[in-house]
Amino acid sequence: MEYRFNFISQTIGMFVNDMFWIFFWFLIFQKFGSIGDWKYHEMLLLYAVLPLSFGLVMVLFGNWSSLSKMVEEGGLDYYLTLPKNELLHILVKCRYAGMGDVVFGLVMAFFTLSFQKIPLFMTLVICSGLILLGWTIFVNSFSFYFGRFQEAARAAREAIMIVSGYPFSVYSGATKFILLFIIPAGFVAGVPVELLTHFSMKWFLITVGFSLAFFAFSVWFFYNGLRKYESGNILAMRG
Repeated sequence: MEYRFNFISQTIGMFVNDMFWIFFWFLIFQKFGSIGDWKYHEMLLLYAVLPLSFGLVMVLFGNWSSLSKMVEEGGLDYYLTLPKNELLHILVKCRYAGMGDVVFGLVMAFFTLSFQKIPLFMTLVICSGLILLGWTIFVNSFSFYFGRFQEAARAAREAIMIVSGYPFSVYSGATKFILLFIIPAGFVAGVPVELLTHFSMKWFLITVGFSLAFFAFSVWFFYNGLRKYESGNILAMRG
């Protein structure tokens, strides 16, 4: 908050960006009425889940998108001198630009959900955040194995966000399976929205179980790659 203008401008900027997407989908649904079995209400729910989960991850774990760069430039040296749980030390950094998404997601939830669904909503947001964070850890960890992977990791992170922002009803068959269990974009927003509109205990348990398992796998993949890490011999003083 020392730089209040930057904080406020970034927060408003992210909020306005999300508003543009809502307006875009409003125009689409005004013309076509529905996409598959999704109507405009489902898109509003999607833009409650997706921005909130993304914003929380960005605010709490601000270094999540910088892992590849740190690996390539030897930037993990400092963190490896800290007590165990190196990954947590690496990830934790507040980036307040994500507050715009957090506020937007909460506003959308207020207007689209009943009070009784708030516990389910927050549980699904946590699952969505675990998928986003796990996916980013996973793709960035390839830098341990292949060296320069920064651009590919960035593209993979952006791809899951883009795919997650479309109505899940447009996907079917093999594509739907891939977007659930290979590139888990479906669990980021699509499945949570469907659970909020038509609850299924089976899919709720699958969502919770898969998000926990995928995140655990991503953490394992990171630490397995960390064994291959080569120091950058960087000396740095940090407060």
